[in-house]
Amino acid sequence: YQVYFDQHPICWAGFSLSLLYLNVVLTFGAIMTAYLVWLGMGMGSIGFWRGMASAAGLAGTVFYHCISTRMGCLVDVGMVSISYQFLCLSACYASFFIDDVSASLIALIAGVILSRPGLWAFDIAVTQLMQEHVPAPIRGLVGGVQQSMNAFFTLVAFSIGLFLSDPTYFHLYAGTAYFGVGLAVVFYAYNFYPRSKNQ
Repeated sequence: YQVYFDQHPICWAGFSLSLLYLNVVLTFGAIMTAYLVWLGMGMGSIGFWRGMASAAGLAGTVFYHCISTRMGCLVDVGMVSISYQFLCLSACYASFFIDDVSASLIALIAGVILSRPGLWAFDIAVTQLMQEHVPAPIRGLVGGVQQSMNAFFTLVAFSIGLFLSDPTYFHLYAGTAYFGVGLAVVFYAYNFYPRSKNQ
């Protein structure tokens, strides 16, 4: 871990990426699927929206190409991507404060789908930053630490789910995921700006 965190400020881009693994909730994974079924949504509808979210994730590669071509600076591409994801997930979190169930579902599902390009564009930007700035002899070690941190935050997220397994607490579980993404934005911005033009 010492070698990993010696790669300042690139290590903080990786740490921000690992924090996104707290968000196992605001995705079309098993947990959100169970919540939508609990709300009465049919599996056919869930499958359709899950497919749309997957397509939006693939669109993240196009999104990355467009903004990287326009902006040039990888640090800025990462900031735009993660900020866009956080903005979309804000709609998801806000959906829990909407009384009308149909409107709440629309905001939740739309926010999740629209957030996917930002997630994958950020992932690509961080991966490329690491490839360009981490010395080749230690790149494998740094990558291994990165994977272990990703797994750790995924484990934390699922562990929280053990204590918030009641669907009525889904908004609290989603809140921890939303907080994790917000924290990732803060870590990324704090450790790169105003240094971005030097990267």
